[in-house]
Amino acid sequence: MTMATLSPSSVLATPIQVNPQVKTDLQTSEPQVAQDAQKVAKAEQTDTVTISAQAVKMADEKSVLAEKSANKADEQQALQLARDKADSVRNEAQKSALKAYAAASPDQ
Repeated sequence: MTMATLSPSSVLATPIQVNPQVKTDLQTSEPQVAQDAQKVAKAEQTDTVTISAQAVKMADEKSVLAEKSANKADEQQALQLARDKADSVRNEAQKSALKAYAAASPDQ
């Protein structure tokens, strides 16, 4: 088996130019390298989702309805708290009035 001698031109040459038998090895490995590169490219791709304008509009409408419902619930809660406070003030006023009447009444 003869081996090519090293020279400046052989160092700069490709393996195929230095040893013609390498060509067959490279031809079989190139498709594998290409397949591996495609696998990496496919793995790096991300899934994309296309949302139509109608879907966006429907989502916006749902969020607006949810916001209105939340606002309505907040308003109802605020009204209930106001009613409770008014009831407690009215009860205190009635108690005070009864005490004042009892104190002013000579019959008791």
